[in-house]
Amino acid sequence: MSQQQEIFQTEASEFEALINNVSELADENVRQRWPSTLQSLSEVLNNELNRANVKDPELADKLTIALGHYFGGRDIYIPTGTKLKSALRNIAIWREYNGRNIEQLASHYKLTERQITEILREQRQAEVKRRQRELF
Repeated sequence: MSQQQEIFQTEASEFEALINNVSELADENVRQRWPSTLQSLSEVLNNELNRANVKDPELADKLTIALGHYFGGRDIYIPTGTKLKSALRNIAIWREYNGRNIEQLASHYKLTERQITEILREQRQAEVKRRQRELF
Protein backbone atom coordinates (compact mmCIF):
# COMPACT_ATOMS: atom_id res chain seq x y z
CA MET A 1 0.00 0.00 0.00
CA SER A 2 2.73 2.48 0.93
CA GLN A 3 4.49 1.61 -2.33
CA GLN A 4 1.41 2.67 -4.29
CA GLN A 5 1.22 5.95 -2.38
CA GLU A 6 4.88 6.62 -3.19
CA ILE A 7 4.19 6.10 -6.90
CA PHE A 8 1.29 8.57 -6.83
CA GLN A 9 3.31 11.04 -4.76
CA THR A 10 6.15 10.91 -7.30
CA GLU A 11 3.71 11.29 -10.18
CA ALA A 12 2.02 14.23 -8.47
CA SER A 13 5.33 15.96 -7.76
CA GLU A 14 6.48 15.47 -11.38
CA PHE A 15 3.20 16.91 -12.62
CA GLU A 16 3.44 19.87 -10.24
CA ALA A 17 6.95 20.59 -11.50
CA LEU A 18 5.68 20.58 -15.09
CA ILE A 19 2.83 22.95 -14.28
CA ASN A 20 5.06 25.27 -12.25
CA ASN A 21 7.49 25.51 -15.19
CA VAL A 22 4.83 26.06 -17.84
CA SER A 23 6.29 29.40 -18.88
CA GLU A 24 9.55 27.64 -19.81
CA LEU A 25 7.86 24.62 -21.38
CA ALA A 26 5.30 26.51 -23.42
CA ASP A 27 6.94 29.56 -24.88
CA GLU A 28 6.40 29.88 -28.62
CA ASN A 29 9.76 28.35 -29.61
CA VAL A 30 9.44 25.37 -27.27
CA ARG A 31 5.76 24.75 -28.09
CA GLN A 32 6.71 24.27 -31.75
CA ARG A 33 8.67 21.19 -30.67
CA TRP A 34 5.70 19.67 -28.85
CA PRO A 35 4.02 16.71 -30.59
CA SER A 36 1.51 18.01 -33.12
CA THR A 37 -1.48 16.64 -31.18
CA LEU A 38 -0.49 18.66 -28.11
CA GLN A 39 0.08 21.76 -30.23
CA SER A 40 -3.40 21.42 -31.70
CA LEU A 41 -4.96 20.75 -28.31
CA SER A 42 -3.29 23.83 -26.84
CA GLU A 43 -4.54 25.95 -29.73
CA VAL A 44 -8.13 24.69 -29.37
CA LEU A 45 -8.12 25.25 -25.61
CA ASN A 46 -6.60 28.70 -26.05
CA ASN A 47 -9.28 29.69 -28.58
CA GLU A 48 -12.11 28.46 -26.34
CA LEU A 49 -10.69 30.22 -23.29
CA ASN A 50 -10.41 33.44 -25.30
CA ARG A 51 -14.04 33.08 -26.41
CA ALA A 52 -15.00 32.72 -22.74
CA ASN A 53 -13.01 35.87 -21.90
CA VAL A 54 -10.61 33.96 -19.65
CA LYS A 55 -7.54 36.15 -19.41
CA ASP A 56 -4.85 33.67 -18.33
CA PRO A 57 -2.33 33.27 -21.16
CA GLU A 58 -0.78 30.13 -19.65
CA LEU A 59 -4.00 28.30 -18.78
CA ALA A 60 -4.39 26.56 -22.15
CA ASP A 61 -0.82 25.28 -21.91
CA LYS A 62 -1.35 24.14 -18.31
CA LEU A 63 -4.49 22.27 -19.34
CA THR A 64 -2.68 20.74 -22.32
CA ILE A 65 0.18 19.57 -20.11
CA ALA A 66 -2.31 18.16 -17.58
CA LEU A 67 -4.20 16.25 -20.27
CA GLY A 68 -0.95 14.99 -21.76
CA HIS A 69 0.31 13.94 -18.34
CA TYR A 70 -2.83 12.04 -17.34
CA PHE A 71 -3.98 10.70 -20.72
CA GLY A 72 -0.70 10.51 -22.63
CA GLY A 73 -0.07 7.11 -24.17
CA ARG A 74 -3.64 5.95 -23.53
CA ASP A 75 -6.05 4.93 -26.21
CA ILE A 76 -9.03 7.21 -25.56
CA TYR A 77 -12.05 7.84 -27.71
CA ILE A 78 -13.41 11.34 -28.14
CA PRO A 79 -16.70 11.43 -30.05
CA THR A 80 -16.86 13.41 -33.28
CA GLY A 81 -19.14 16.40 -33.61
CA THR A 82 -22.09 14.39 -34.92
CA LYS A 83 -21.82 11.72 -32.23
CA LEU A 84 -21.42 14.34 -29.52
CA LYS A 85 -24.43 16.33 -30.77
CA SER A 86 -26.56 13.16 -30.80
CA ALA A 87 -25.52 12.27 -27.26
CA LEU A 88 -26.32 15.77 -26.01
CA ARG A 89 -29.65 15.75 -27.89
CA ASN A 90 -30.55 12.40 -26.33
CA ILE A 91 -29.81 13.73 -22.84
CA ALA A 92 -31.99 16.76 -23.57
CA ILE A 93 -34.82 14.47 -24.72
CA TRP A 94 -34.52 12.44 -21.50
CA ARG A 95 -34.69 15.61 -19.40
CA GLU A 96 -37.68 17.00 -21.29
CA TYR A 97 -39.64 13.73 -21.19
CA ASN A 98 -42.57 13.93 -18.77
CA GLY A 99 -44.24 10.58 -19.46
CA ARG A 100 -46.83 11.98 -21.88
CA ASN A 101 -44.95 14.01 -24.48
CA ILE A 102 -43.37 11.55 -26.91
CA GLU A 103 -45.30 13.02 -29.84
CA GLN A 104 -44.20 16.57 -28.99
CA LEU A 105 -40.57 15.49 -28.53
CA ALA A 106 -40.65 13.71 -31.89
CA SER A 107 -42.00 16.83 -33.56
CA HIS A 108 -39.55 19.17 -31.80
CA TYR A 109 -36.46 17.05 -32.56
CA LYS A 110 -37.67 15.96 -36.02
CA LEU A 111 -37.50 12.27 -35.11
CA THR A 112 -40.07 9.51 -35.22
CA GLU A 113 -41.95 8.46 -32.10
CA ARG A 114 -40.20 5.12 -32.36
CA GLN A 115 -36.79 6.84 -32.35
CA ILE A 116 -37.82 8.89 -29.30
CA THR A 117 -38.98 5.72 -27.53
CA GLU A 118 -35.65 4.01 -28.28
CA ILE A 119 -33.69 7.04 -27.04
CA LEU A 120 -35.76 7.06 -23.84
CA ARG A 121 -35.15 3.34 -23.33
CA GLU A 122 -31.37 3.83 -23.73
CA GLN A 123 -31.36 6.83 -21.42
CA ARG A 124 -33.42 4.97 -18.80
CA GLN A 125 -30.94 2.08 -18.89
CA ALA A 126 -28.03 4.50 -18.51
CA GLU A 127 -29.79 6.19 -15.56
CA VAL A 128 -30.46 2.87 -13.82
CA LYS A 129 -26.89 1.75 -14.39
CA ARG A 130 -25.59 5.03 -12.99
CA ARG A 131 -27.74 4.78 -9.83
CA GLN A 132 -27.40 1.06 -9.14
CA ARG A 133 -24.27 -0.96 -8.71
CA GLU A 134 -24.00 -4.25 -10.53
CA LEU A 135 -24.37 -7.35 -8.37
CA PHE A 136 -21.78 -9.42 -10.19
